[in-house]
Amino acid sequence: MKLPQLLSVFMLGGFLSACGPSYFLTMKPTAADTIWYEGREMMLQEQDSMLVQMSFVRYEGRELVFEAVVENGSSQPILVAPEQFYYQPVVTQAATAGTATNVPGRVAAIDPEQRMQQLETQLAYESKEATKVSFGELLTTLSHITENVASIKKEETEKEIDEREERQQSERDYYTNHRIDHSIAADQVRYTKEEVEQRLLRKNTLPPGQYIRGYVYFPRTDAADVIRVVVPVNEQQPATFDFTQDRTKQ
Repeated sequence: MKLPQLLSVFMLGGFLSACGPSYFLTMKPTAADTIWYEGREMMLQEQDSMLVQMSFVRYEGRELVFEAVVENGSSQPILVAPEQFYYQPVVTQAATAGTATNVPGRVAAIDPEQRMQQLETQLAYESKEATKVSFGELLTTLSHITENVASIKKEETEKEIDEREERQQSERDYYTNHRIDHSIAADQVRYTKEEVEQRLLRKNTLPPGQYIRGYVYFPRTDAADVIRVVVPVNEQQPATFDFTQDRTKQ
């Protein structure tokens, strides 16, 4: 399976697992007055010459991904700091009767700079492991040489020779496969890093008449029925957007 196809498998939906049945999670805007953009419903809020748009993109692993658009219609620059975004998970009794309702009061957005640093660190690690010759591998190679030299003085049967060669090849394959696994992991991290760099909303001072758009990542709260995203911008009254999170039993 190609990498983009592999990523799309777990990006398209989210699953809620517990001791009981499993649920398929979906997210949609609570407001009725939405607009459609690139196949997604987007909510808009305008105040003090500032326009904020918010849409839900996908469940990705243990995270929620939203896209935010901030447009500065004022005459002054404004600061857009996505690490200050957060959401309030809301539980409604009617939707969760008989289930646990322990949810955090506030869930902060994942700091985009920390996220990039984590990806860079992970990429460096995977790339190093993909080319690394470990001390254990050197010892294994040395033991093979010693064993092969010693076998010259022995009268090995064909079966013993085949068994020795097969065992040594298996031991070499272990280290080769280790490098291949990390090489594949490095490619996956590199692909993710490139996508995140292109789409991630990062801290920015927005000049008058300009807009900025990008993805904002949050940790998931599967038990919430409503995700109330709060967008503070430039110390103005925060913009809020309610999204309904539905569960469909599998």
